[in-house]
Amino acid sequence: MSPAASPKPGPAPSRSGREAGGADQRALFPLACRWLPPEVADNYRILGAYAAALRAVADHPALEPARKEERLKALAGVLQGQSAAEGIDAGLRAALNLRHLLESRGLDVQDPWQMLQAAGLDATKSRYPDWSDLLAWCRYWAAPVGRMAYRFAGGGGAGLEAAESFAVGAEILYLVEQAPAHQRWLGRVYLPERWFRDAECDPAELSAARSSPGLKRVIARAAGEALRLVEHGSAARGDFPGRRLRIAAATAEAEVRAWARCLVRGDSLAGPLRPGTGAGFAIRIAGLARGFLG
Repeated sequence: MSPAASPKPGPAPSRSGREAGGADQRALFPLACRWLPPEVADNYRILGAYAAALRAVADHPALEPARKEERLKALAGVLQGQSAAEGIDAGLRAALNLRHLLESRGLDVQDPWQMLQAAGLDATKSRYPDWSDLLAWCRYWAAPVGRMAYRFAGGGGAGLEAAESFAVGAEILYLVEQAPAHQRWLGRVYLPERWFRDAECDPAELSAARSSPGLKRVIARAAGEALRLVEHGSAARGDFPGRRLRIAAATAEAEVRAWARCLVRGDSLAGPLRPGTGAGFAIRIAGLARGFLG
């Protein structure tokens, strides 16, 4: 399971929803989260709150780059132990809580530091020429979330690379879903420019009312790449201690697959697309079956 992803941009993008893994991993993986042990769920909320604090800076459409840099430096200072707990705001407290959680697990702050670097890049970069460029960003944003989520769930190490892959795949789907909002509010397009050229369309079409055939081809390509990453990520499931966590991981995988189908079959320009309630039964069955099998 991974709580990776970015909140929707807006004037005050706290987006307690998604909190890139806090609120809401429940929004992303509502069925899987029902299987999480309370301690793991609490750890994910801490991780999600930190990710949300970074997104609130990087995705704020009215904040000047210099102010974003100043704010990210303050968060970096907390990670490095330079700030006291007294009198700090919610964002800084989120960084402090994650630092304490990592310290309690005997882990360093390299992963949240890489996420901070990705947020810093978002403050200045708005285009990704090719798939390799987008994957490089994901290695700094989503992969660290996957590693931390894996470790907080008790993963022993063998499935670490697979956990990274799952987190990156889920993040790609989220970027597809939020592509219209990112382009409209931030002028930022994560999907590779080469893909738009290959499909004979333009990133500006993300602001249209309906997707063109070319844009649908770009979205289908992104969903296909995401699913390949998620399939590779399923190997992490067998490394979790206990059947409950394995069922949670398998259910999250089923939710991601259903989400990808929605993005390909629907039109993301009309609004976020997620599996309907009718898909819930099939997702539960798939999660239980795969979870019991390991």
